[in-house]
Amino acid sequence: MSLRNEPLDWHFESNEHYIPIYHQGDLVGFFKPEYASEVIKFLNEEEVLKKALKMACTDLIKKIGGDTRKVNYLMEKYVKTSERPKHGTRAIAVLLRDRQKELDLSSQEFAKFCDTFKLSPTELNNIYAGEAFDDNLLAPLSRILGIAKERLLEVRDGSEEQSST
Repeated sequence: MSLRNEPLDWHFESNEHYIPIYHQGDLVGFFKPEYASEVIKFLNEEEVLKKALKMACTDLIKKIGGDTRKVNYLMEKYVKTSERPKHGTRAIAVLLRDRQKELDLSSQEFAKFCDTFKLSPTELNNIYAGEAFDDNLLAPLSRILGIAKERLLEVRDGSEEQSST
């Protein structure tokens, strides 16, 4: 019997049922039945995609006569470039593309929209190209994206934690 009225930190539910999950014959964990099939489906799809990427990179390296020992390096390169950037001009370019989709505007219409906020089509294209931009564009970008200038600076320059590491 507990001497305190608070719930105990450790307890068990004897009526809960979990399904064991295996990877290449090794037990890796337990899931509730309603989640197990979705988790397994996702993990197997990820493995198939990794294999396909490896095959494509191997074929590409063979086609150009390169060193097939660099397949993993090439795979990492493609994965890194396909990830959504978190910081820098590329991250702001992604935010601009998201905003364009959100507003359901064509590229030309979005360029005109940005121009009304004092971001010229040339400046917009430079951001899309990944070129650094001046602080004088922070205010227009902030208004276009609907986020605070401070947040925009964090995205452009990286967060405090990242710059200290």
